[in-house]
Amino acid sequence: MGKLTREEIVAKVKEGISLEGANLKGIDLRGAELKGGNFKDANFRYTDLREANLEGADLRGAKLRHVVLIGSNLSNADLREADLTHADLRGANLAEAKLEHAMVKGAKGISSKVFFTQKTLDSLNEKNKISLDGDTLTIMTEEQPTFNIVPAYRFLRVEEGQDDSLKILGKVKTEDEAKELSIDIYRDSAIYKETVYIVEPGFIGIPKMDDTQPQNGTAKGPATKAPSKTDDELLAEFLLKNM
Repeated sequence: MGKLTREEIVAKVKEGISLEGANLKGIDLRGAELKGGNFKDANFRYTDLREANLEGADLRGAKLRHVVLIGSNLSNADLREADLTHADLRGANLAEAKLEHAMVKGAKGISSKVFFTQKTLDSLNEKNKISLDGDTLTIMTEEQPTFNIVPAYRFLRVEEGQDDSLKILGKVKTEDEAKELSIDIYRDSAIYKETVYIVEPGFIGIPKMDDTQPQNGTAKGPATKAPSKTDDELLAEFLLKNM
């Protein structure tokens, strides 16, 4: 497929025509309506996608290096294994977006927070695969990624016949955020007015970025090479190998 114009891209998406593997490099797609488009493995490098609507788009494996996505709508988009290196996602809507194994080194506006379920932590703790020191969690791998953890809950579903009045299903809220919303939580239930949510308890893990901290009781030398993978990638690999 040859290089397409902005108008052709928008038209094809509207008609449901796949753009898998398309060369979209450097095209001005600011504010473009691309909802639900199939852009699997497409090349978007250096493309301007600020304020574009990519809700529900298939962007698996897409090349999005250096792409401007400021203010774009990526809610429910599938970005698994996409290359977002040095992309600018400040102000982008990433609600429910899938980012597993996406490359995000140097990207702006992407949270590297991780949700650890209580069940997962209990299992890893039994196997001596993690170390807990107060609110600090360390994954016992060679790289030893470390996280500050905060109690949180993932909202899974509502009781039968009830509505998601707060529109928070699938989202993770910290204990403090739940209190601000006047939600009362007991074990795996959360109650808001007349609505009963079923929740999954756990912790939000915020990667600690202080590379000067000693590991294994030894000081880190100034010439130590930084790990080539992100904390998210290391954690995913670790869980796959050990769970």
